[in-house]
Amino acid sequence: MNYIGISDSYDLCKDLTSTNAPYALNTNKVDSHLTKNSEWGAVAYLTHSKYGRNGQEVTINNITVYGENTVYAVTGYAGESIDTEEVVTNLTDINNNQVAGSWTTAQGQKASSTGNIYGIYDLSGGLWEWTAGYIALETGNYQTYGGSLKGESNQYKSKYAGVSGTEETNYNETANKGRIGEAIWETSTSGELSSTTSWNSDYSYFVFSLGPFVLRGGSWGYASSTGVFAFTRDPGYSSYNVGFRAVLVVE
Repeated sequence: MNYIGISDSYDLCKDLTSTNAPYALNTNKVDSHLTKNSEWGAVAYLTHSKYGRNGQEVTINNITVYGENTVYAVTGYAGESIDTEEVVTNLTDINNNQVAGSWTTAQGQKASSTGNIYGIYDLSGGLWEWTAGYIALETGNYQTYGGSLKGESNQYKSKYAGVSGTEETNYNETANKGRIGEAIWETSTSGELSSTTSWNSDYSYFVFSLGPFVLRGGSWGYASSTGVFAFTRDPGYSSYNVGFRAVLVVE
């Protein structure tokens, strides 16, 4: 789902186990929430390890559909190469299997975290994905768009140190650089504007005052800057190339 802001993404993920949700998930057995950066990091490392792609970079999902007043990402596709430029198609060709690289094919499975049909798709490309990480400011986009995500850190969200208008200053905060497991500081050397210092030359742009919320992965049109180690920041409002994924934990 795209065109959805950080607050609605956070609330929808928490609401998946409510009695009004259509999925009939048992709240006593399943915990649902927006992806945390520690969870994205765990997936990134498993993907990179011998249990996933064994160092081979995940291929970008570069497919998009432009329609009348709409722009879509299409899940479960892979480009011809790791960082292929975007391919614009239409829903008719998608529905008639006329677009190469679907998840059922050998090409499509290069976009999977395991390189086969059973892995996690769209970690590189597809949509930039909201994660439950932010820096907290007294004014501005954090207050305007944060919704119920705002507040102190807890098991469902991560608050980062710093309130600077400079992304590199926040990236270099001692409390932030001491964090491990999120595949941000261990896998990149900079968080400044438009830098690509993450592993595989992925995008590495940390949160700052105007963009206090964390995005991961990259969207269909970012070519070589996408990847499981890509991160950037966002103001928090809805956008055509930003979406989210929920994490379900069996309890």
